[in-house]
Amino acid sequence: MGDDVGVEREVELSGWMRWFTASEGGRAEPHPGGRYTPTAAATSGTGEAPWSISFDDVPAGPGIGLGEGAVHARWPNGGTRPSACGPGTRLIITEGLRPVADVEILGTAIRAERPWTFRVTESFGITGRGVGVFGDLTGEIDRNGGPAELQSRERLLVVPQVWLEFARVAGGERRALLLRGVAKQQIGPGSVMRGRPL
Repeated sequence: MGDDVGVEREVELSGWMRWFTASEGGRAEPHPGGRYTPTAAATSGTGEAPWSISFDDVPAGPGIGLGEGAVHARWPNGGTRPSACGPGTRLIITEGLRPVADVEILGTAIRAERPWTFRVTESFGITGRGVGVFGDLTGEIDRNGGPAELQSRERLLVVPQVWLEFARVAGGERRALLLRGVAKQQIGPGSVMRGRPL
């Protein structure tokens, strides 16, 4: 008992990332997506030096895919965090001296392990059943259904029920998620869904 007393728990930020195009001075070669550990600085004029930041899964870009999407990040190894990093803060992501992307922070929370993550590429309504989404799944999802967290461009919300399904498409079947308790308009390409913390 008491093992966690005095131990600072790791904080995670949730936000929306947009890659700068080459014409904006961004990357010459696109990032393929996935894990990413650049540096970042707030645009609030605090004068703080850039600090390391670690993203679990960034969207691919620029120039491939949407070039933007929901992200979750942390400060690696208990590193220095900026004095201004709450909701509404805008971060400039840098590689060396080059600004390559920006992130608008939507929220912060204590970091927790997640059983699965799903980056949405397409959403569609299913009459009488709910909303279906196609995308890329990482991890394992319980086919019996359960709640999940959804991060879109504008908001963070809880989806009461999520099931793994297999939708018929041209050429066979495609893995999809069936959602209940959320409207199609709340889920756009680039949104990310995650299983509730373990």
